[in-house]
Amino acid sequence: MKPSRRLLSLPVLLGAVIQANIAEAASVGPRGKVRVGVETEVFSWTRATPYRLPLSMTGSPPSRSHELGFGPGRPVSIDGRPAGGGSLLALGVGYGSHKHLLLGARFGMNLTHSFERNDDPSDDLNDDETTRFLGTLTPYLEILPISEGRVLPYILVRAGLTGATATSRYGDTWTRIGALLPLAGAGVGAHAFITPAISIDFGATFDYRWVYGVGRSGGPGNPGSSSGWSRTGQSFTLAAVLGLSAWF
Repeated sequence: MKPSRRLLSLPVLLGAVIQANIAEAASVGPRGKVRVGVETEVFSWTRATPYRLPLSMTGSPPSRSHELGFGPGRPVSIDGRPAGGGSLLALGVGYGSHKHLLLGARFGMNLTHSFERNDDPSDDLNDDETTRFLGTLTPYLEILPISEGRVLPYILVRAGLTGATATSRYGDTWTRIGALLPLAGAGVGAHAFITPAISIDFGATFDYRWVYGVGRSGGPGNPGSSSGWSRTGQSFTLAAVLGLSAWF
């Protein structure tokens, strides 16, 4: 075969392989398969309010905060970021227990440590450090109206818990803040298969969180005093999500 014919046959061969994968992906179904995926938000809106008594009892309306975010790779809002930091990418694992059901869980974790140091060894000024840890676990259920196809739309329901701590040390004194965030959410989306084992995932989600916090501080002569757990606020997030999954 002449070189020119070989070059011409290469695109034809690649096209045939791609068409074969697309044809096979058209009959993909989740039943009996394990899904491992990562996701991130490309847009989100979070509205948070502190927990307080009703307006009829206080005489003043509560304050509100709003957060808008664009672009992938940002901290995922479902984690709440109550003590600074959140997982940049969420890892999810699921199993197709039925041709219309996918059961799974979403995991997230973040650990950061920041510190300042003073070059003068004779004093402790500016010798400060802060350690933050956040972990989240969110079981989910996807209901798939279509059991097989190249594009599988789904309805998502989920509930879970996020926990976080932030410990700051200022010389001989320290402060520790903890937070627990139960959450419930729902969403819609689709898995678009580019091969039988790889899908691009996209969707829209809504999550509501109840925030509970505790504070504790101590230092020389003070073993530590705690403020006790109390409800500190609530928030909800609307988000557009993009992900990539492997199916085994």
